[in-house]
Amino acid sequence: MTITLCSIVMYAEPSAFELQSGATKKDMRDLKDIADFTRSVISDFQNKIANLEQAVDGLKTVYEGMSATSRQDTLILRGQIEKIENLQGIVDSYQNAYKTQTDLVKILQAQVQANTNNIEQINQKIDKLSEAFLQANDEILKQIQVLSQQALDLQNNIQGIQNQPIIETIKMENPNPKKQYNFSSNNTDNLKEAKNLLRQKKLDDAKAYFEYLIDQKFAIAESSYYVGEIYYARKEYNEALPYYKTSASLDSKAKYMPILLWHTAWSFKYLGDKKNYNKFLTTLVALFPTSEQGRKAQDILNQN
Repeated sequence: MTITLCSIVMYAEPSAFELQSGATKKDMRDLKDIADFTRSVISDFQNKIANLEQAVDGLKTVYEGMSATSRQDTLILRGQIEKIENLQGIVDSYQNAYKTQTDLVKILQAQVQANTNNIEQINQKIDKLSEAFLQANDEILKQIQVLSQQALDLQNNIQGIQNQPIIETIKMENPNPKKQYNFSSNNTDNLKEAKNLLRQKKLDDAKAYFEYLIDQKFAIAESSYYVGEIYYARKEYNEALPYYKTSASLDSKAKYMPILLWHTAWSFKYLGDKKNYNKFLTTLVALFPTSEQGRKAQDILNQN
């Protein structure tokens, strides 16, 4: 601008009016141009400042938006982390529960295996006991058949050598009429009465009641056992054995079975059959080892 003013001064002569007023028209135009230029510059600067302010406002808005988004993302991220932690806790709980269930399954499997082994052992024992009992029944049946045949042969021999008139005379002189009993219509009462008579040592009366019950097909196994016991008490071992056999065949689990087998063994002993005597002692030990008779039988077998 200084160069421009100098050039104007060098190429134009001011008028007297201009000299008097202290400024020429040229100076006024220049001043006006300078003012316009200044205003233009100022306006330009103002526009730029406004633009900058708008840019700053835009950046501020973007920043605030990004900050809000960042805070929102942070909250979302924190929520996701909490969910993951919760899920991890649930997974840990399931893992612990699974481990507990797995341990429990192993324990149950071990118990099942142990029970299976016990059942197998019990089945083996049952098979052995059943086999021993069947053998005992077979031996009883065979021995009864032999004894029955021997008794029949003996009876035939006696009848063959006896004098018939004498027998008739004995019958006439020693009548033995059969006693009449007033049996109850209730066989349960008859069984009670039979046992009561047996406790009173009234063997004939008790035997009559038990035989009546057998005829009535009531408590056959128990009644047969007691008839065998009566014959055993009388030392009539041949007569006792068939009743023992019948009782054992009908009820092999009766509470009196140890005594039945014990007396069966001794019946054979008294009849001179040592082989069957030892067999029944062995069966008694196998089936009822903890009973009083089973322990006695074991002691006898240990001495042999």
